[in-house]
Amino acid sequence: MKYNPLTNELFTDTGKLLKKLHCPLSQQWESMTEATSNHKVCNTCSKAVYDTAFLSEANVQELITNDAHACLKVNLNQENLTIIYTNHG
Repeated sequence: MKYNPLTNELFTDTGKLLKKLHCPLSQQWESMTEATSNHKVCNTCSKAVYDTAFLSEANVQELITNDAHACLKVNLNQENLTIIYTNHG
């Protein structure tokens, strides 16, 4: 996957936009309630937040296909992520 920290957009390796990340609540991952090994629950809005570091690109695509409003956590240092600085993936 590719991530543009300037636009908060997550792309596939081929450049297809997966999701623009935005959380108006700005919650910290560490303060969320543990649910499973790859997701937690936001204590403010009660939505599941998925850690993309433990998901394949296909898993993220499936998750977003099933729930376009799914919340995702991206860490700029995770191994399955390439940082980019363009609008085109």
